[in-house]
Amino acid sequence: TITDANLVLRRLIPEYFPKIFGETKNQPLDLAASLNVLSSLAETINSFYTDNQINHPLLSSEDVALGFIKVANETMCRPIRNLTEAKGFDTAHHALACFGGAGAQHACDIARTLGMKKITVHKYAGILSAYGMGLADVVHEA
Repeated sequence: TITDANLVLRRLIPEYFPKIFGETKNQPLDLAASLNVLSSLAETINSFYTDNQINHPLLSSEDVALGFIKVANETMCRPIRNLTEAKGFDTAHHALACFGGAGAQHACDIARTLGMKKITVHKYAGILSAYGMGLADVVHEA
């Protein structure tokens, strides 16, 4: 998960997170487990490079984690870019308003990618997504 990637990159402090993880849903974030999984993935990728004689530097678990972050950030950038440009605007002329529990953590990379120079972080940014979900109508799609 992106949480694992941020943990491996030391962007999170496990002690500040609730103990809601693991099979029993009462465990803290586990840096060792996250490192183990991403290290294993790095080994698999590196074996692929070697086995197929691909000239690429070998990846560390941190490299793999950063790759996940880059994909997540681009996934967040795409709809912002598409919606803004579809209305005839350039993202570089606007501020990024971030929200959600990890919004501020990704805001600088997203703003940089979109050419934005200003980021707005509301004091309740961390709960705005949850608040919006609470206000939203429940929709059942067929």
